[in-house]
This record gives sequence, C-alpha cells and structure tokens, in this order.
Amino acid sequence: MRKLTYLLFILLAILALLTACQHNPSNPTEKGDLPISINLAPAIAHNLQVSLVRVTITKGDYTDQLDLPIAGSTAEGIFEDLEIGTYAIDVDMFDDSLLIATGSGTGMVRPGETTTVYITLHFVPGGLEIVVNWGLPYADSRRVLFVGNSHTYYNGGVDVHLQSLINAAHPEWNAVVDAQTMGGYTLEQHYNDQNTLNAIAGGDWDLVILQEQSSRPMNYPDLFYQYSTLLNGVINASGAMTGFYMTWAWRNNPEMYEPIRDAYNYIGAYLDALVIPAGVAYHNASYDTLSFNLYATDNYHPSLYGTYLVSCLMLAGIWNVNPIGNSYIPAGIDAPSAAYLQSLAWETVQAESSKARPVLPPETPAWLYPVPQPWPEDADLAALAM
Repeated sequence: MRKLTYLLFILLAILALLTACQHNPSNPTEKGDLPISINLAPAIAHNLQVSLVRVTITKGDYTDQLDLPIAGSTAEGIFEDLEIGTYAIDVDMFDDSLLIATGSGTGMVRPGETTTVYITLHFVPGGLEIVVNWGLPYADSRRVLFVGNSHTYYNGGVDVHLQSLINAAHPEWNAVVDAQTMGGYTLEQHYNDQNTLNAIAGGDWDLVILQEQSSRPMNYPDLFYQYSTLLNGVINASGAMTGFYMTWAWRNNPEMYEPIRDAYNYIGAYLDALVIPAGVAYHNASYDTLSFNLYATDNYHPSLYGTYLVSCLMLAGIWNVNPIGNSYIPAGIDAPSAAYLQSLAWETVQAESSKARPVLPPETPAWLYPVPQPWPEDADLAALAM
C-alpha cells in the first residue's frame, strides 16, 4: 500500500510538472503570420490578364511558396506559423503559363514587437502586409573581416577606423578588424581569387562583410546576387556570419540610390544577413548645411568624412554601440563634424532597424519603372578603381 501511495505521488508530481510546462513554457518558440495582399488594378489597366500570382518567401535556408487566390482586382493569401526574422519576398505574375511581371520585397520589425508594415512593389503598385520580427546575433562578433575594394580601403581603410572606434568603446573585447581588398574588384572577382578565399577560410572570423563594386548592384543585380550567395556559402563554411556594406549613389548620379539600396536590402533578407546602410546615411546627410564633403574629389569614393561615417555606421550596426561621444576622431576631422557624423550614423541605423523600407524590384517591366540614365562602362569603372 505504501509503495502504491509513493508511486501515485510521483505520478501526480509528474502530471503537475507537465501541466506547469504547458502553461509556462521556458523557451517558447515565437511564430508569426505573413498576410499578403496585392492590388492588381494597375496591371489590369495595362491590359495584362492576370491568372496567377505566385509568392515565394525566403529566409536563409527556409523557403515557402504560395499561389494567391485572385478575387476581382486583388490577390490575397497568408503564410502562417513563420519564425521571427526578415523575409525576402519574390512575386511572379502569370497570364496562363506566360510570366508577365516580377517583383521583390523585404520586411522586418524590431525585436519583441509585432508590427504591420507595407512594402510597395513597383511592378504592381500595391502593398504587401508583413508581420515579422527581427534579431540576429552580430553583437557577439569579435573578429570581423571586410571583403571589398577602394570603397573599403580609402582613407586608411574602414577596418582601421572601425578598429579604433571599437577599441575606444570596448577595449576589453580585444576585437580584431581586418580587410581583404583590391582596387576595382567585384564580388565575382573576389570569389575567383584564391587569396580572398584563403583570407575568409583561415582567419577564424565571426563576421565577414561584403562590399560590391559600387554600380554593379544596379547595373548587374543578378551577378551581385549570384556571387553574394556563393561567397555566403564560403563564409558560412568557415564558421562565420555574412554582412553587407551598402555603398551609395555617385554624387552626380543620385538616381542610383534606390536601386543600390534595394538590391542590398533584398540580398540581405534573402541570405538572412546584416546590411550596414551606408548608402542610406549618405542619402540622409544634410548637404545644404554641411561644411565638409562626404565624397572625394572624384565624386565616387568617400572622403575621410565619408569613411569615418561608414565606420561609425559599422559600430552601430554590428554591435548596437552608440558612436555618439566616442573618443576616437581621425586627424583632419574637427569635433563638431565628428559629432554630426556620429549622430547621423546612429540615427540612420536606428531608423533602418525599426521600419520596413519600400523595396524596388531588381528587374521591372519598363512601363512601370523609369529608365535610369546611362552609366559608364565597366572599363571606365575599373579605371576609377571603384
């Protein structure tokens, strides 16, 4: 009898524990839905007969696809039980089996919040309604490698200035920041350069940040995506995470801003990778009131001020460390200018991490997107050591 009572007591204790776990899980898995609604009226107005709208979402290794039911001039559907994070979104529009339009987008919200945001797809003016969350472990990085070209190594190098900033903010971290660069290099050239592959594989890096040749994300987005993905595989195989250093529009071609911005944001979401929004910070700068120039005299490369701004953005974007008040200021930059750049970097990173940005598709039918001005050929770009 005593033994039976003892066993019954244990059974009741186990049942109580299971009940408690059900009501108070110690590690709940956050999930979210991604409802999508696309207005087809503008496409219909252009005499496009839309019979199928197929949406594919991607986040790292995860992908899912949904054919949206069409009712009148609207296509709607919902992806359910998704993990938190940022999702790359691709839309294909068909007339029977004929592909008639494509578009891409991304969406994200701040950690711990559930926010509805809208992303306009310009191939079909309308919106995607996204409910997701955001959060990646880059702040634990202590060894960081930059892979790029002169946009990285100008003015002593983003890596050198970032090393000084992080040493001033957290010397106890013993962080190491280095770079593998070559003038005029694309990510395609880096992928085919054994020196770059060796640098990635042999450095025990936590984070490798990729910087593409400045106009290629706009002029050749497919090649940018292809070699970003290939290098991401090399980086992940080495045990590191991938990040991207978004560059800016050339000063005399401001139309470059949105295509470059959106290409970086898209590949960042597609690979579940960090994007440092240097191009956005350049765009946000108050040029009318600045007493200095973020551009070098060629109007492409960064000046020392621009390189310092990028370094402050890296400090804020990688580690969420506020650069405002950081004691490191390069020789040649006065304190008021440094304070402005520190503030611009922090505000840009905070704004970009707390909202979803409109994203233009990398490839868009000409009738729905203005044709950009012609750009110099690659040979000219290489001569400029972009």
